[in-house]
Amino acid sequence: MFTPDTKNSSVSPGEDNRADTIEQKKAELLQQKLHIENIDKQEEPEITREQLSLGKRLLNWRTLVPLAVVICALLYIARSANVNPQQTWSIIRTANIFFFLAAFLIYYASFPIRALRWRLLLENAGFNKANGVQLPGFWKLVEIVYISFFANVVVPARLGEVYRAYLLRQETGLSASRSFGTVLAERLLDLIILVLLLVTAIMISLHENLPPELLLGLKITIALVIAGVIGLFALRLMRDRVAKIIPARFRDQYNHFQEGTLGSFRRLPALTGLTVAVWACESLRFYFIALALNLISGNPLHVAAAACFIGLGEALLTIIPFTAGGVGLVEAGMAAMILLFNPATPNAANLSAAAVALDRTISLLSIWVIGFIIFLIAFGRQTARTPKKS
Repeated sequence: MFTPDTKNSSVSPGEDNRADTIEQKKAELLQQKLHIENIDKQEEPEITREQLSLGKRLLNWRTLVPLAVVICALLYIARSANVNPQQTWSIIRTANIFFFLAAFLIYYASFPIRALRWRLLLENAGFNKANGVQLPGFWKLVEIVYISFFANVVVPARLGEVYRAYLLRQETGLSASRSFGTVLAERLLDLIILVLLLVTAIMISLHENLPPELLLGLKITIALVIAGVIGLFALRLMRDRVAKIIPARFRDQYNHFQEGTLGSFRRLPALTGLTVAVWACESLRFYFIALALNLISGNPLHVAAAACFIGLGEALLTIIPFTAGGVGLVEAGMAAMILLFNPATPNAANLSAAAVALDRTISLLSIWVIGFIIFLIAFGRQTARTPKKS
């Protein structure tokens, strides 16, 4: 005698009800998420183009006065060091053009690497397709990174970091404060890798003339950086416990810091590799400049280590936001570092000045010129789209 499968018939309606309930809960959670995001966008003060106006900041006395003071001091130092402009120009004209072009290309190869790294940081912070976020295309991110560099060499205080978050918001509507957290995470990662590489380069290039006190200081610096890395890992793993310890009035700021900054530190092997590649490009840029002028003598390892020390030292000097692009401070610091490896000959000052001029032509002058063109094109497109949005 045939009997109906009462088990299946009794379970199916229940399963259907549970499925409907789950779908309803998902819809409610999605609506809550969208509501919270809308509230965040309304409460977060939007950065305007007027607040970040490069023209106003460039012509501000806070930009012009320090720049004038540093340039005058730089000219005085150059004159005291017997730098002859004509002889310096003669040395520049004899530079190997192929090595100079190699330096230019390797430097500009760093921008796609920087954009790829920033994309990973943004995805780590939750700006990905799984959360319904469509990031700009790869080359658009490269453009944003490059414009941020242009802003840094035009005005002081490293305004380009804020500019990057502003440009991403213009493209995607994402929170500028959270995306700025990824930029901060990038700077922290840069600083850690930069210090480690710089200390290593100093120990290799100056090992024969390295005072014991300086050697001890370098070892302590490495230990502090390693301790800082361990601290970041611990802060990430124990973020909930730390949040309970922090006073309630500061808890929101901590959560914001954790989400935007510490939340970016995932896929660390890939991020570390890309960061090393970025600083390798910076080092190789000056390495090819040194080859173009036959600036440093010695075995290949010594030349590479010395070039790495000078190139990374230059990058470290640009962190000081006294003038736009570190103008004045970077040139003086580079000249001092070069003279450590340049024999004390009558033409040493002119050779050092030529190396600084060629290197800054790539890392400063080219960004002024090319960056200005890209800046005009990008903001021209943005201006053309603005009326459509309104």
